[in-house]
Amino acid sequence: MSGRILVIDDVAINRIMLEVRLSQLSYQVALHGSIGEIREAAPVDAVIVAGRCLAGAPAAMLADLRGRLGQPHVPVMAILAETGPLSVADALAAGADDAIQSGGNPAEMVARLRGLTRRACFEAEGSLPSGWHWGLATGAAKAAPVLVVGATRAVAQDYASALTGGWEGRIIARAWTEAAEPFGTGTPPEVVVLCASDEHPFPAAHTLIELRSGRRTNTAAVLGVFDGALEKQALELLNMGADDLYLGATDPREIGLRIGGLMARQARLRAQQTALRQGYAESLTDPLTGLQNRRGALPALARASERARRNGGALALMVADLDHFKRINDSYGHGAGDTALIEISRRLHAAIPDAPVLARMGGEEFLIAVEVNDIADATALAEEMRHAIASVPVALGADAPEVALTISVGVQLFRDGLSGMERALTEADSALYLAKNNGRNQVSCSSVNAA
Repeated sequence: MSGRILVIDDVAINRIMLEVRLSQLSYQVALHGSIGEIREAAPVDAVIVAGRCLAGAPAAMLADLRGRLGQPHVPVMAILAETGPLSVADALAAGADDAIQSGGNPAEMVARLRGLTRRACFEAEGSLPSGWHWGLATGAAKAAPVLVVGATRAVAQDYASALTGGWEGRIIARAWTEAAEPFGTGTPPEVVVLCASDEHPFPAAHTLIELRSGRRTNTAAVLGVFDGALEKQALELLNMGADDLYLGATDPREIGLRIGGLMARQARLRAQQTALRQGYAESLTDPLTGLQNRRGALPALARASERARRNGGALALMVADLDHFKRINDSYGHGAGDTALIEISRRLHAAIPDAPVLARMGGEEFLIAVEVNDIADATALAEEMRHAIASVPVALGADAPEVALTISVGVQLFRDGLSGMERALTEADSALYLAKNNGRNQVSCSSVNAA
């Protein structure tokens, strides 16, 4: 176990005791007597703060704490006095990620801290969109269902009914034996609540494993809700990877707040995944034309080539180049040149809409790959593209006239799967140069195709 933990407590002996305990668990520990003492602190994986240090305005104090650390999403656990004015639910509502009463089982605090540091490992703050924070779930997050699991479906339904006072979102009730079963076409749960008691026990640890193995439940956050008699099983569940734990007599408000915190975390993770997917897609796309760029074209070309090989067909590699493109830029400006490239791209896509590879490789050069039967098919497709460009003049903008544009196309037939791809592209380029040298606005086939 490792990580850096910040401990904030205005009682020195409490700070020292926590430092000793956490150091024995291989944590690095930083100590402060108050939030106001924090100045340019090093990044931490989690914060443990005494409830007294949040007195008066806990939400504002937590915001100030995260602001001073420069970590708006750092997980915070509040340790509260048993007779203090701040309850666990109050601390959660103020923005703490977890809260426990002081004087409890030290193993519970350690298990909860492990859960918080796991969050820090999974959530890289630098890649998360700004504006998201760990707190109560938004209305959008509440649209996803919560799955409540019990020893039987009837027991789960009783728990679900009890939770309606603390959670306003949709709840599904299931027995533990059916927890990971398919959800049909409906939205899978974002949070699963495993509810067990001494009267109605079930193998929660086994259920957690099944949920993590399920195709539609493996990314759901898991909250354990246990009565005090099952403390050992509850802590085992948390140490096995459950995301949060409620231990004690059922309190709908606190459980609802814990569900809300997990929903907000799930929304953050979904936003992160969306941002990563969008960034990846953008890295493979030419921003001007919306076609694939060179980085996107090469793996797509490999997939198309392999698919053609399996189908017993051939891949037509066509390299197209816009004729006299420099004249457009020189005569009408680069804006007109961009307009020409966008229109050429649109017409190429309209001519061969199902091409697995249609890319702007740079400047005015395009790469097209289509599965065909023979060189005659490939040549016919290339002629269709050439005609689509030459048949109608292109309007270059308000300050430029309509201009007749043409392309030259080099064609190479390719049947060798992934091997020989570089040579095939070179042959297609050679055919393009031949078309250019022979007067442009024409299709030329590689001499290798004729052999």
